[in-house]
Amino acid sequence: MIRYSLILFIGFLSFGIRAQSISGTIQDESKTSIPSVKIQNLTNKKYTRADLDGKFKIKAKLNDSVFFIAYGYDTTLIIVSAEDIIRTTIPVLLNTTIQEIAAANVISKRLADFDVGFLPPIKGVQIYTGTNAVIELSKLSGAKSSANPREIFAKIPGLNIWESDGSGVQLGIGGRGLSPNRAANFNTRQNGYDISADALGYPESYYTPPLEALKSIEIIRGSASLQFGTQFGGLLNFIIREAPTSTLFELTSRNTVGVYNYLGTFNRITGTNNRFFYQAYHQYKRGDGYRDNSKFNQQQIFGQVGYHLTDKIKIKLEYTHMDYLAKQAGGLTDTKFNQDPTQSLRDRNWFNVNWNILALHYDYEIGGSSNLNIRTFGMISQRQSLGFLGKITQADDNEAREMISGDFRNLGIEARYLKKYTLKNDGSKLKGAFLIGSRYYQGNSTAKQGLATESDDANFIFQNETDLEASNFSYPSENVALFAENILFLGRRWTINFGGRFEYIKSSSKGYYKNYVIFPNNGDTISSSKVDDNNTSKRRVPLFGAGTAYKIANKSTVYGNFTQNYRAINFTDIRINNPNITIDSLIKDEHGYTAEVGLRGLIKDFLIYDFAGFYIFYGDKIGLAPKPGTIKKERTNIGDAQNFGVELFTEIDFLKAFNNSTKHFLSLFLNVAYIDANYISSKETNYLDKKVEYVSSWILKSGIKYRFKGLSLQIQGSYNSEQFSDASNSIEPSGDAVIGLIPAYFVMDFSSRYAFKKHFQLEFGVTNLTNNKYFTRRATGYPGPGILPSDGIGAYFTLQYKFSAK
Repeated sequence: MIRYSLILFIGFLSFGIRAQSISGTIQDESKTSIPSVKIQNLTNKKYTRADLDGKFKIKAKLNDSVFFIAYGYDTTLIIVSAEDIIRTTIPVLLNTTIQEIAAANVISKRLADFDVGFLPPIKGVQIYTGTNAVIELSKLSGAKSSANPREIFAKIPGLNIWESDGSGVQLGIGGRGLSPNRAANFNTRQNGYDISADALGYPESYYTPPLEALKSIEIIRGSASLQFGTQFGGLLNFIIREAPTSTLFELTSRNTVGVYNYLGTFNRITGTNNRFFYQAYHQYKRGDGYRDNSKFNQQQIFGQVGYHLTDKIKIKLEYTHMDYLAKQAGGLTDTKFNQDPTQSLRDRNWFNVNWNILALHYDYEIGGSSNLNIRTFGMISQRQSLGFLGKITQADDNEAREMISGDFRNLGIEARYLKKYTLKNDGSKLKGAFLIGSRYYQGNSTAKQGLATESDDANFIFQNETDLEASNFSYPSENVALFAENILFLGRRWTINFGGRFEYIKSSSKGYYKNYVIFPNNGDTISSSKVDDNNTSKRRVPLFGAGTAYKIANKSTVYGNFTQNYRAINFTDIRINNPNITIDSLIKDEHGYTAEVGLRGLIKDFLIYDFAGFYIFYGDKIGLAPKPGTIKKERTNIGDAQNFGVELFTEIDFLKAFNNSTKHFLSLFLNVAYIDANYISSKETNYLDKKVEYVSSWILKSGIKYRFKGLSLQIQGSYNSEQFSDASNSIEPSGDAVIGLIPAYFVMDFSSRYAFKKHFQLEFGVTNLTNNKYFTRRATGYPGPGILPSDGIGAYFTLQYKFSAK
């Protein structure tokens, strides 16, 4: 009897070992069951779904990797432990995709329809408050290969866009009256780490991630932007799509052809195997450009590998490369532009970029209420410009060209710890979250300027590198920052946040520049002198911000914010020689603050809106103005400026308003901004009450979109009122076209897409549908000087193929 019992026990045990499984209930943060969650064991490839009560059961053995996937929630990984197998049931917690403590102002269900939504109070190790937006790119209409910024940012109010790069390689946007120059007024990041040239001395970005690779774009302009830096514009963060968790291998191939011999190809492979995930993509595009002498070719490479060390710890390594070579058509005078904007007066000007970024992420979920993120990043990059930079009224003398070379080597580490907490007082509960972080950054940039070859090819070699004719400087820098942010949820409707940032900045310049005495009649050099210049500056800058939000309805919130801002002098402001401008030797840092109030929300899932008013004080604003007593322009602290205005974005789905169950989608969006930016004090009385440069009083974008199943059609228009290019508000253009009025302009774009049920997708569009002739920028130097015409009518066709191995 004992023998038979033992045999029976061994049999049951062996069966149990073969048929091990885990079961449990899936809930969200409020302990509410989540139905129909997709559950996949990546080790044995078993698949199931939770029932309507969130209960599940799936075969699994020790150390198996099990994913829980649900729309609107973070994908969660569990590494099966012995305890999980022994327990009758295990609890599984899924955090909402945009994590929140209390009811957050999140539009997740309708993001796929509206392409844009609001960020929540808390997401991962970041707190978001104030004016913010997330652009979802999965179904965004527009020219994705060439990354047309009018279509990408069409639903973000108050953005002025420089449209002098039709290839979409370099992004130029500015918000609320700030300069669009290479997005330098934003803290520009990719997946949370820096991508600009030098965060302290040269915060311009020559690299923009491919739109075809992105999941979303985050824009943070409220008080919480102090978590990311001191910039007036806030945060601009490009989020690259994550590797899918449900497949070992996925291939996406997108190929685009367009006018002006445009060819673009984007290819991505990605997948997940147990705890390991990966992705890699390559983008290549080339074209002849809209104007003569404007051909280009560019490629981007991105690689990412990651591993779940445990179900709470994840590491991820990313490498980014971009190289870009373009022939620059140069600027035009107003007369030449009116004659033919496609013409070019320069045929020896070139521009070259080589960008390399390495980043490592470490994420640790500590318990259920704390998160730690550590990200390290480093850059080795270079930009070079080559050509004749004389006034556009001067003919190229075909002698030695001017070359400017910049090398950027920097590294940084940023750590963030976020703790969610609950305080009990007299039986009531006060919920909140506290974020603390630190950052160390070290940069070493060099800027060289001198004569290069007399040829017309892209030969980026100095004639006399050991004794350059213009300047040779290095700019070592060091930055230590501490920041903290706290958010309190007072009941279910009211939130208050406050935080601060302390910056220690050490920046230096080491090198020389040369002074020349020129004979005025013929321009010959009478004498020259070499000036050594070594300076070090240390700053300790405390900054503070606070905000509040009150939920006046289920999906509507009123909010207000205040934050201080600071921007250090760029080294290009003081040491790049330009024959068209001079530099004020007493130029200094900029400072100020931003205040805003607003109302945003969603009405019954068919109308989204965001209305805001803002005020920016911009102290010691740097700008360009005519230098008294000379024919040159001077870069100087023009004075204190104020920018105030109102912004409105709204989109309504007409069909959803009348029939909530309809599968058709027909929407109209309206994006309007009024901005009044002027100088309120200045050392030159001539600038008092003058308009700030590159600010359109009215910016309007509107469009209509129709979608049904795989078909999508959209047409949109963009309007900017006139703007000035210098602080003196010159209306009549100068002879060299560097200053003068920038007239109002209107542009229309059409886009369409059809997605088949499997594998294929077709896209077609026309940009600048009415072939309007306009420009958005007068360049003072490279890539001008003079007017830089925007592209005329263009068209593109894209074929996408996507394959996934289940």
